[in-house]
Amino acid sequence: MDCPKLICDLRIPKIMWYQTDVTVVIRVMLCDVTDYYLCIKDDHFQFSTIVDNNKYYIGFNLFGTVIEEETTHENLGREIKITLYKAHKWIPWLKLHADDCKYPQILLDPERLYQPVWVTAKKNVEVREDFAKYKRRHKITQIMPDVPSTDEEESDDELFDMFFE
Repeated sequence: MDCPKLICDLRIPKIMWYQTDVTVVIRVMLCDVTDYYLCIKDDHFQFSTIVDNNKYYIGFNLFGTVIEEETTHENLGREIKITLYKAHKWIPWLKLHADDCKYPQILLDPERLYQPVWVTAKKNVEVREDFAKYKRRHKITQIMPDVPSTDEEESDDELFDMFFE
C-alpha cells in the first residue's frame, strides 16, 4: 500500500530580529496583514496569520526568558514589530530560538547588530616606549646579562634534585 506524502499547507514567515541590552525586537516580514494570532509565554513564541489565502505559522522556544506582560506588538503594514523585554537584562542572546532545529527564515537583522557598550568603549592603553629610545634617554650603553654566580658550593637545584631522584 502506497502512503501519500505528507504535505504541510502552513508556511513559515521571514523573521528578522535584533537585541539591545534590555529588549529583543522581532520583525515578522509580511505585507498587508490585517488579523494575526500572537502568543508569548515566558520562553515560548507563537505567531500565525492568513495572507492572500496562504497560512503562516511559526512556534518555537525562545533562547531566554521574557516578561510577557511588557510585550508590545505593532502592525506597520509591511511588517509586524514585536518587542520583548528580557527577564535577565544585559545578557546577550546567542540566537532567537533555543530549539535544535534550524530555521532558515529566522535571520539576525544586519542593520542592527548587537555590540555591548563595554566592548565598544575605548581603552586607555599607554603606548610603550621603544627599548632603544629608553636606552638612549637613560644613557645606558650596555646591559649585562643575568649570569648565575659560581661562588656557591652547591646550587639549590642540585639540592632539590636528590629529593626527586
